[in-house]
Amino acid sequence: MSKAMQPVSRIELKPMLLSSLSDAEPSSDVTISGICADSRLIQPGDAFLCMPRAATQADDFARMAMERGATAVITIASRAGRPVTIDLPSLQLPDMSAAGVMLRKLLGTENSGICCIGITGTDGKTSITWMLREALLRHLNKVWSTGTLGLIRDNADISDIGNTTPSLMTSHYLIQQAMKEGVDALVMEVSSHGIEQDRIAALPIDTAIWTNLGHDHLQDHGGFEAYAGVKAGFVSKTVLQGGLAICNADDKNIRELMAENDTSAHWYAHGLYTDDINHDIDLTWEQELPGMVRFAYRGKEICIEDIPAGEFHAENLAAVALALIVRFGLEFETLPSLLRGISAPPGRMQPLNIGRWQVFIDYAHTPEALKRCMAAARTLTRNRLIVVFGCGGGRDREKRPEMGAIAIDQADLVWITSDNPRSEPPEVIASEIESGMPKPYPAELFLELDRQKAIAAAIHTMEPGDTVVIVGKGHETYMEIAGHRTPWSDFDIAADCLRLKEDQRMRLCA
Repeated sequence: MSKAMQPVSRIELKPMLLSSLSDAEPSSDVTISGICADSRLIQPGDAFLCMPRAATQADDFARMAMERGATAVITIASRAGRPVTIDLPSLQLPDMSAAGVMLRKLLGTENSGICCIGITGTDGKTSITWMLREALLRHLNKVWSTGTLGLIRDNADISDIGNTTPSLMTSHYLIQQAMKEGVDALVMEVSSHGIEQDRIAALPIDTAIWTNLGHDHLQDHGGFEAYAGVKAGFVSKTVLQGGLAICNADDKNIRELMAENDTSAHWYAHGLYTDDINHDIDLTWEQELPGMVRFAYRGKEICIEDIPAGEFHAENLAAVALALIVRFGLEFETLPSLLRGISAPPGRMQPLNIGRWQVFIDYAHTPEALKRCMAAARTLTRNRLIVVFGCGGGRDREKRPEMGAIAIDQADLVWITSDNPRSEPPEVIASEIESGMPKPYPAELFLELDRQKAIAAAIHTMEPGDTVVIVGKGHETYMEIAGHRTPWSDFDIAADCLRLKEDQRMRLCA
């Protein structure tokens, strides 16, 4: 990342009455000069906005705010837990949407005119967000995106924003900044945490794209059904409020949930030449060769060339193409000029172009993503497919053996290594990955918990025609161990190993 953007926790205001913030009546009126959601950052005259995540300690935070000069407390009724008992004028908003509406009013973004597209799903959010922003830049004047990679104003101007979906105040502040800078569209990754914690409340999202539904962060949501319900609720709410939904028809779970919620959508699906495509499908796609994709829409076909490697990127582009048609009204025939030569985001089947060797860095950290990554790499491999991967600690233990089974089935050589073990012993994580692998192993298996050594060993093993895929961390710039983050880059480590290997090859050829 080129820089970091601090989360927005305070909005300075011209002095105004607490009663002017909402239709709700405050316990008593008072003049305020700012709204602050962090009790440590309160300035005299501020109203302390007690967000739901602070509800269990509301009194403690409100007391700290009062000691720092807060003149009022604003709470959220639907999820506030125990009411604040601190003796300050208080205003209770009915829900998080009311808090979002209040922020839009205070920030002057009620009529921003910015097209706001929210992209959700277990996998593919970052790639679709990146590609849609790039495509729209060929059609509109200025387009931003937010997500896992940060706030992207352009490919050379990326700011870390901490979370895939930033806080409610930060999100609304970004809308204000985009409005001030003449941004035409904002493409946003919408995570399950961002939805459940109402970080997107009252944002002007008029289009929801749902990529797929797999297994990720299930421990945070109470299981798959709850996780799926969070995603489905976001998409259905967008449509209910007059927006559009664009969904992947190849995902059975999405089709069933949209039907259960009686939510209409525009659909894209794989299978350009099949006869059993449902008549409700708007756009179909097929990849005949790596680096290209063919689309069909209303009886017409086009071919897009020079696209990123991997069939999953062809699928991602189908979502982008359908959004360009149904949300922006672009003619189907114009899509080649908008999509040809489009790039993939950092860490998504990202190639290292050093010598004759074929190495990719990929972010896949779910079973579904790993399977697609391996399938994409196999189509590009003349000899052996080699994979280096691990699983993160402290979350989704049930996916570890599944990912182990996929890796040993799809690759010829597998290195199990560490990947953000956090507070768990890396050897325990590795053992759970290995437990899903059938015996005897159908591929060569190696265990090297030092990720740098594992990458070096895999690259050292390479022969002409082999492909190495280093999976799990992608664009990440840190390794998280026991609560500490140390600088890390799969790309840089692999590049150093490749340069060494290429130097050795050149010396032998000399």
